[in-house]
Amino acid sequence: MDYKKSADKILKDVGGTKNVDYVTHCMTRLRFGLKDESKAKGKEIEKIDGVKGVMSQSGQYQVIIGSDVTNVFAALPDSIKDGDSVESESKPKEKLTPKVIFKNILDYLSSSITAALGVIIGSGMIKLLLVILDLIGVHHNSTYNLLTILGDTGFYFLPLVLAYTAAKKLKTDPVLSIVVSAFLIHPNLISMLAKGNVTFLKVPVYSTTYASSIIPPLLATWILSLIIPLVDKFTPNWSKTILNPMLSLLITVPIVLVIFAPIGAIIGQGLSIITTTMTNYVPWLTMGIVAAFLPLLVIAGLHHAFDPIYLSSFAKVGYDPLFLPMMLAMNFSITAAVLVVGIKSKDSKKESLAYSSAVSAGLAGITEPGLFGVLLKNKKALRSAMLGSGVGGVLVGLLHLKIFAAVSPGVIAMVSFVSKKYPANIIYALIVAVVSFIAAFIFTWLAYKEETEDNGNSIKLNNHSVLAPIEGKVIPLEQVKDATFADKLLGDGIAIEPSEGKVYSPVDGTVQVMYKTGHAIGLLSDSGDEILIHIGLDTVKLEGKGFEKIAKQGEHVKAGQLLLKFDMPFIQKQGYDLTTPIVVTNLDSTGKKIVENNKSQEIGSSMPIFDIQGGN
Repeated sequence: MDYKKSADKILKDVGGTKNVDYVTHCMTRLRFGLKDESKAKGKEIEKIDGVKGVMSQSGQYQVIIGSDVTNVFAALPDSIKDGDSVESESKPKEKLTPKVIFKNILDYLSSSITAALGVIIGSGMIKLLLVILDLIGVHHNSTYNLLTILGDTGFYFLPLVLAYTAAKKLKTDPVLSIVVSAFLIHPNLISMLAKGNVTFLKVPVYSTTYASSIIPPLLATWILSLIIPLVDKFTPNWSKTILNPMLSLLITVPIVLVIFAPIGAIIGQGLSIITTTMTNYVPWLTMGIVAAFLPLLVIAGLHHAFDPIYLSSFAKVGYDPLFLPMMLAMNFSITAAVLVVGIKSKDSKKESLAYSSAVSAGLAGITEPGLFGVLLKNKKALRSAMLGSGVGGVLVGLLHLKIFAAVSPGVIAMVSFVSKKYPANIIYALIVAVVSFIAAFIFTWLAYKEETEDNGNSIKLNNHSVLAPIEGKVIPLEQVKDATFADKLLGDGIAIEPSEGKVYSPVDGTVQVMYKTGHAIGLLSDSGDEILIHIGLDTVKLEGKGFEKIAKQGEHVKAGQLLLKFDMPFIQKQGYDLTTPIVVTNLDSTGKKIVENNKSQEIGSSMPIFDIQGGN
């Protein structure tokens, strides 16, 4: 993979540097802040070497790369990294609705914590190394004790790390931010708060400890980011160097100490209560449900809402009994699902992507390539992975599985389940991984079939065969609740009650008419037959809502090629009958007739439904 070439093409297709406010990255994704997302060419970006998919989430345009993301990011221009673009002032501000506020909070949390993951993972793995050394009898010497201090340092001083990453996210002074959070973990302050009865200007100060905390430094940095520009407005130019830092600290620290740090501590305690509740009361059911939906949360980027919960748990008890163990179930389920797609695929490109994604998910716990590059395009495989993850989640709850390092679990990171205090924990982890993999493999094998969206040439048919354009239940045309079709006024054919919202070409031919509303398609086969596919009854009244056109009018298509998608739940909710007639409209002029060759009640897309025979 040519990182520079891919980076340049991505930048071009998101609209160029003038359309980019900033670009950052997490473990698998480039995260662009764009002035105008409509300028981004999603379909073109997905074709770029190394790109697994694209999505818009949390106010960012995200390009999913996988493990090569740091190399692609490094190849992007420095001028647009970390919000340094000189064009950023021109971007209009979003209206602060509850949805936008939630999105911004989640983005702030995920960006700040993701940037600190290197410290969190590194410290956690050092602590695991100590567990292994202890198990083999190497302990209680000065080297072991120094490594213990090193492993604890990353967690104890985590507020300082988060203060820095949060300041970078908010584009405020990182040094002052560190000082504010350092004040919260100063040994003398900790000693004072431990004794209780502390006041600041006669205002009581909440007694707690902020070492290893998550929310307090994030709140403190946010307050500082508001105070600094206010102070700057009121100080004369000649005094800014002296007065601005002093006044910013004098105003920020009391506000943080008396109000926001305690709020953060209380939120942290609340998150611990949530964790305890979820792991103590019907944990197998709770974790089974959450684990089943975890792939969707990852796709939407909402899994970062769990970050403060599991990090708080690490800080307080040294392990996570909830989120990351469920990730173990999800990661191995995704591994199995994409592996099945690779085994069953007849497309070499899809097969290669599936196998590489399975290795990424199974070995390193990096699932985005599999989710975005494979499963999101194959819904049955995605649902099968979710079921496998749910089965694994049930086991996580029943076995009370714990993880002792903040890593995304895979084969390489299985050591993160090793514990001298809980010796059976690693066995439980292996059970969860194996059962999740087997369950998802079986579910996917039974449910998945090769998609024909990009492989119409693989379907063999004679010149007069018409394939089912939709998966579902076949019914006689006479049973359609519309006299125009039931009386065969437009021509002879059959009807299908759909079970899937996709329409494929039933013949090799040309798209004569693609209605603007998307509710109907007219095809001219290479044999001269005019075929009408009418999705639902009276659905023209939806004016295109619920329909996504894939093929274009005038385009030559192959049998089995995807033409259109429609949102079945939405259309049915509007009260429309989705029965879809498929009729040949020029039988009278050609002297041909229809001969049904598949009277099966249930039929898969691209299975033969009738032949067109005869002719003048």
